[in-house]
Amino acid sequence: MVVAIARARQVLAATVGVLALAFGAAAWAALAPLPAGPREVVYVIPRGTAARQATGAAPPTLPSSMRFTLGVRDVLVLRNEDDAPATLGPVILAPGQTYRVPFREPATFQLACSLHRDGQIAIVVEPAPPPGWRRLLWRLGA
Repeated sequence: MVVAIARARQVLAATVGVLALAFGAAAWAALAPLPAGPREVVYVIPRGTAARQATGAAPPTLPSSMRFTLGVRDVLVLRNEDDAPATLGPVILAPGQTYRVPFREPATFQLACSLHRDGQIAIVVEPAPPPGWRRLLWRLGA
């Protein structure tokens, strides 16, 4: 009986410890400052992209949807290393050219894009999450 009570106390203490650790980690994730690393997301259009597209192959460059967060990752840099121009919205990116797009306000863009089979790309720019649940969910990718 004494052994069973001791064992139950050990299990209870371990459970409380794990819960306290999980709560502490969640509190940190909800309240800690946002990362201060590089704010640029760089996409390179590799040499041969237009030639691959001409044969019907999918170009290995931009995803069909991109998400940015103001103050964290809010600058898109496109570098065209191909021999042919590429188009993203109103921008025509000549061979060898680099174009930098800083986002300053939350918005959603549906743009024409020569690098996708369907000719479209979606860009979503979200505000920086405030401390609390929104920041916790943002860190979790939800």
